Amino acid sequence: MNIVNQVTNEDSLIKLVQKGNEVGKIYSIDYENALVLTNDRWRRNVNGVPQNSFLIATNINPSDYANQDSFDKEVILLRVIGSCKLPQDDDNIRTKLDSIQDSKSFYDIEEFDKLTRNVLQFSGLQCRVLGTFYMKNQELQLGSDIENFSASMTQRVYLPKGDSLKTIVNYVDPIRKNKSKEDFKALGIKENVAPFKIGTVRYTSSDRLQRSDNEIKVPVEIQPSDFLARRTAVLGMTRTGKSNMVKQTVSVVKDISNKSNLPIGQLIFDINGEYANANGQDKGSISDIFKDDCIRYRMMKNEGFKSLLINFYEQLEEGFQIIADNINEEKISSAQDIKTFANGMSFEKPEVGDISGQNRFNVKVAIYMCLLKIAGFETPDDTKITFSANSKIKCIQIYGKTIKDLAEEQNKTQKEIEDSLKDIKEPNTIKEALEWFIRLRENSQKLADNFNSDKKESGNKKLWYEILPSSSKDKLWLDDVDVSMMNMIAKKNSSGVPMFGYKALITSKDYHTSDRKTDMKNEIYESLKEGKIVILDMSVGKAKLREKISKDLAQYIFNTSMNLFTQNVTPPNIMIYIEEAHNLIGKGMELTDTWPRIAKEGAKYKIGLVYATQEVSSVHPNILANTENWFVTHLNSENEIYFQ
Repeated sequence: MNIVNQVTNEDSLIKLVQKGNEVGKIYSIDYENALVLTNDRWRRNVNGVPQNSFLIATNINPSDYANQDSFDKEVILLRVIGSCKLPQDDDNIRTKLDSIQDSKSFYDIEEFDKLTRNVLQFSGLQCRVLGTFYMKNQELQLGSDIENFSASMTQRVYLPKGDSLKTIVNYVDPIRKNKSKEDFKALGIKENVAPFKIGTVRYTSSDRLQRSDNEIKVPVEIQPSDFLARRTAVLGMTRTGKSNMVKQTVSVVKDISNKSNLPIGQLIFDINGEYANANGQDKGSISDIFKDDCIRYRMMKNEGFKSLLINFYEQLEEGFQIIADNINEEKISSAQDIKTFANGMSFEKPEVGDISGQNRFNVKVAIYMCLLKIAGFETPDDTKITFSANSKIKCIQIYGKTIKDLAEEQNKTQKEIEDSLKDIKEPNTIKEALEWFIRLRENSQKLADNFNSDKKESGNKKLWYEILPSSSKDKLWLDDVDVSMMNMIAKKNSSGVPMFGYKALITSKDYHTSDRKTDMKNEIYESLKEGKIVILDMSVGKAKLREKISKDLAQYIFNTSMNLFTQNVTPPNIMIYIEEAHNLIGKGMELTDTWPRIAKEGAKYKIGLVYATQEVSSVHPNILANTENWFVTHLNSENEIYFQ
């Protein structure tokens, strides 16, 4: 290879070394640290050397690279961590002290001779060795260490700026760069996706010199593949740019989705409502910028928002689970009927063709819906209810008598009474059904009281529900849960003792809406499959309700995607964002809970997670341990420096 081609192929390494940006020379180095001799003039020429800034050290002469010894063709990457003491510093300090003490007034400037001034302006920088840049297979490589150091040579040290600094801060290993392309292909993205800018390099809070008008603002870029199906933490105090980072990520992912024609659903748990609503800090909310592809949900009725709540009359199992959890967690009542209802209720449907089983299921659902109605869960009075009762039940409900007694009273046969009752229809609306069941229990109680009065001496008493006959010899018409619900409607147990009854359900009313006719969780998942941005505005409503809805939805998304994966069906690409994450993914969760499982297993099911918080130490340790990307600004205290 001739010299011209060799230089061309290795331009990437030479470009790191910029003449005019010299700041010193290494006078001591080992595998971990380097000490650099610098002076005031060199630092002034580059507009200062901030703490934490990158430096590079090399023996390469950029003006004569072709003749450089191949052994020296490397660039060591350093970071300034502080100053260091030079051997002559004590003498220099004495010289300066003498000058200060000899000055005649406070504003006198004692002029040193050139030789003394030259000696005094030298100082030392302590640096940490970060790695080595070198060329391999005509590509720029960065190793995370150094292979050798020289005790005799004094490598030149430069402060990288402009293109050199951009190469350093945005460096991506060639293997990882190729891997990101493979990751994109696995996600269904065939086009090349450019990295996106998240900000510019800033080493220190003070930026008068390093970011002056004469200095090039070097962009910091991120590979989009680092976010999709991965875990990302955005950490920092309030007003340090966490939300802007998340919003930028949402915009970039949407841009990738549009350009590659690949649906990537994005779900935002918006604790403060700043994504769903416009505010004075932003030029526009996410919902405004992507209004054609954005769906907003809220925990209360508002124009432009869908409801986050569920309809307990439509989603029977989901609604009941909320009720049961509230009863058990809040320990609302010790009444046995309430415990039986909360822990024994089941909405498991009977086998196809089991007519008797289907009717018993219908009766259970009808009583449950009547219990919801009397507890104040809103629904139209004409909400449809379907169940069947035999003639013996109807006779007690209508007349408060058994068929035998009614036949004797009307001087008819029992068959005639049964036939006449068959034509009487059961109620088909919830209002009528509630009145029907209340009257059935009252009449049954009266019959039981009469029966017990007649059997007073024998002690062979019956409870009200034992009066109700069934077509099946070995079963009562109502099972234990049905009886408990009927007692809760009446606010009396089977023995007539008053109890809390249906009031045990009142704390769950906040989770219910009568407007929803479809399953909210499935509706949201389908929107995510289509590549929509779904924003859950959780800035209104109770914290417990917010936590419950978030957990249930996250669990549904995780389980649905997992089921698709196990069925050898490719799950949709979904990104989940959590603002004020400590409210939803706190450290008190079990490892088997949904959020830790999403952090640990979500990538397999094409679920990415981005969470932002100022309270790092309150986030679940398992989630922190499985996080690949970290964006950290100013934290509240040293206690928040909490990484697994």
